[in-house]
Amino acid sequence: MEFKDYYKVLGVSRRADQGQIKSAYRQLAKRWHPDKNPGDKTAEEKFKEISEAYDILSDEEKRKKVDDFLRAQNARKKKSSKQNRSYRRPEPKANRESEEEFSDLFKQFFKKTKHNYSFLKGDDLRGKITIGLQEAYNGSSRIIKTPHGKLRIKIKPGIENNKVLKISNKGYPGKYGGANGDLLVRIVVQNTTKFERKGNHLFTTHELNLYDALLRNDIRIRTFKGDLNIKFPDDLNLSKKLRIPSYGMPVYNRPGVYGDLFVTLKLKLPPRLSPEEKKFLQKIKGKK
Repeated sequence: MEFKDYYKVLGVSRRADQGQIKSAYRQLAKRWHPDKNPGDKTAEEKFKEISEAYDILSDEEKRKKVDDFLRAQNARKKKSSKQNRSYRRPEPKANRESEEEFSDLFKQFFKKTKHNYSFLKGDDLRGKITIGLQEAYNGSSRIIKTPHGKLRIKIKPGIENNKVLKISNKGYPGKYGGANGDLLVRIVVQNTTKFERKGNHLFTTHELNLYDALLRNDIRIRTFKGDLNIKFPDDLNLSKKLRIPSYGMPVYNRPGVYGDLFVTLKLKLPPRLSPEEKKFLQKIKGKK
């Protein structure tokens, strides 16, 4: 296997730092990228070669081995040249064996470092955002940090618990000209002590004052749309839930469509009755 001078492939000196190596790779990759040279086999091979060079020189351990090979190769060439000038005779067998040994070492090294330099998509970046039920009702947004900088994540009204939002090309960078991975954000929606969510419906419990119940006063219920007054049911049954249409959660991606609100009424008895209250209630009872 022919040894490649990866520094020459990228057009940088052997003293180049990682910043210079990366800059040279980007310029060459942009020039020889197959997307800019469709159907050009030469460009494709050139792109693979510079990708291979960058993969090795950007790794300090691999780069050190390349440097060692280059130094050994230069030393062998100088020695061979000196012997040819002095004696004008073929290279000694020892040198030929040294060259074969060098090639064998390079083959072993290359087996460990060579890859298939086709375009590799970057890994997906995963994250989690926790929001309250009120935010899920109204819609919300969050700013998160990614390898590409800060990014605002928009959360639409009605988002379901554990739904994963996919933002294309905002994951980890690809390799050898491949596309970036995707950003996958899981949305966790927490229930509140006041409301419980089941699908697009909301469930709540409302304490009903004894006197309001006796007087059949309107019932004021708090909802995400604001306070709602409903007429006291003539056939009130505490074992059944009141159903209020379109006061549940927004249906995701269907603007203007809502689930329902189910209300469990719980009669709240006073801790004690005054003598006047007892007398009044006894009077009412007697009339019945």
